[in-house]
Amino acid sequence: MMKALVLEATDTFPVLRDVPVPTLGPGEALVRLEAAALNRRDEWIRRGLYPGIVHPIILGSDGCGVVESVADVGVEWVGRRVIICPGIGWGDDEAHQDDGYEVLGLPRNGTFAEYVVVPVENVCPAPEHLSPTQAAALPLAGLTAWRALMTRGAFRSGERVFISGVGGGVACIAAKIALAAGADLVVSSSAAHKIETAMSWGARGGVDYTQPHWRKAARALAPNGYDIIIDSAGGEGFGDLARLLSPGGRLVFFGGTRGAWPALLPQHLFFRQISILGSTMGSPREFAALLDHVSEHRIEPHLDGVFALADGASAFARLEASQHFGKIVLAVGKG
Repeated sequence: MMKALVLEATDTFPVLRDVPVPTLGPGEALVRLEAAALNRRDEWIRRGLYPGIVHPIILGSDGCGVVESVADVGVEWVGRRVIICPGIGWGDDEAHQDDGYEVLGLPRNGTFAEYVVVPVENVCPAPEHLSPTQAAALPLAGLTAWRALMTRGAFRSGERVFISGVGGGVACIAAKIALAAGADLVVSSSAAHKIETAMSWGARGGVDYTQPHWRKAARALAPNGYDIIIDSAGGEGFGDLARLLSPGGRLVFFGGTRGAWPALLPQHLFFRQISILGSTMGSPREFAALLDHVSEHRIEPHLDGVFALADGASAFARLEASQHFGKIVLAVGKG
């Protein structure tokens, strides 16, 4: 048996239960987890705002641990500390995921447990400079950020990048990835200390998006506009973001927490050759590129806090309050 946080019903917090250790199938690895991390996806599932929800379910897409056994292939992984690629079954086309693509933690059980079973192809060496709790904070947010910035955004060193809402896990790691790659970075947040922290990482400036003239302030920091804007909020401010782009600029979005976009005037887009690009998760190739970049530049995910697995309800309450800065992590074992 093992300990696991089990979501048993909508609009409840997961509860710690004793459940059977998962059994291996062909091509799979059993990972003894040391740490796991929460994502906004887990909160949407908990609240019933996600398709295909089943109960009971062990949530969690992010994890770092040690491979304990394999079914038939990948014996070289046994005993090694690994980080788990959270996307399963991307497919052969780098442009988009296959219809059967899934994210660990729904529909199959995820990482909020002492053990998890994943395809052997989804385990990768954990970056050596990261602790288990830091490594666990990287996969889903890092992969999402990497594809949005590097693949869909086609970032080139020296470009002006604007990242909105630097406080969420994806925005934080996107900022660090961009800076390490040579971006001229500006961020937005509703909290001054989050902007100040991003500037301590190397961002040139930041704006408070709750202020009435925030777009004017953002324009003052880049009079010629931004080459790439990364956003996950949508909502009323989305049209303002589009107007901050330079000619040929790219606005990449991977979420919509603030709801529908306002009306967008075509005149603000077509004459300046603006691109608006949707993005989600990423391929195994992109995950490998992310890990190489993180290792080369010794990037460390920004952690908001670390909770014991038994205190999972408090971790979810922290996520629900939306006051966190960076990733919320569960220490499962040695992490």
